[in-house]
This record gives sequence, C-alpha cells and structure tokens, in this order.
Amino acid sequence: MLKKFLSVYLIVAILVVGFVQSASAALVPTEVILNTKGEDLQKIQKFLEMKIVSQRLKDFGYSEKEIMDRLSSLDEQTLHNLALKIDEMKVAGDAGLAVILALVIIALVVLIINLTGHRVVVK
Repeated sequence: MLKKFLSVYLIVAILVVGFVQSASAALVPTEVILNTKGEDLQKIQKFLEMKIVSQRLKDFGYSEKEIMDRLSSLDEQTLHNLALKIDEMKVAGDAGLAVILALVIIALVVLIINLTGHRVVVK
C-alpha cells in the first residue's frame, strides 16, 4: 500500500514540476526599442528586393514607389508584425531536411532488419 501511494505521489509530483513555468521581467534598454523599426524596415526591404517577390508585386500592378509609400505610412506595430511574418515565412521551402530525414529512417530500418538476421534484396 505504501509503495502504491509513493509511486502515485511521485508521478503527480513529476507532472506538476513539468508543468510549472517560470516567468521573469526585466527592463529593456531604449536603444533596443528604437533599433527595431530600422531593422524591421531593412528586413522588409530585403524581402521586397527578392526577384520572386518583386516580380509578383509587379504582376499585381504595384510600382516600387507605391510600395515604398505604403511602407512609410505603416505604424511601428504593423511594421514589426510584417517583419515577424517574413521571418516565419520560407520562400523556397525546406524539402532538403525532409529528404535527409527520410534517408536516415530508411537506413535505420535496413540496419535493424540486417541485425535481426533478415536479408534485404532490392531487384
């Protein structure tokens, strides 16, 4: 009975410790806040200078002047949100990682099959 109680107590304790999150607060220097607008603008301009993006915007009928006018009229929060979205987006995709992962999984399966004494024959 004591072992069962102790094991249940330990399971609950581990779960509670796993869910506890720490929070902290700190003062942010003014330079960090002021530099974000310039960094966000540079990031957005780099994104707009890419061939695919600039061609797509030209297909929609936007000129470079119109785009820059719209960018300059955005407030800081919208500009920052746009820069964050650009960071999250991947233009070319990430298929290389999927291919490498698939090859590693196939190699592991073949290795396990060979270690168990079976043969893999590819015809």
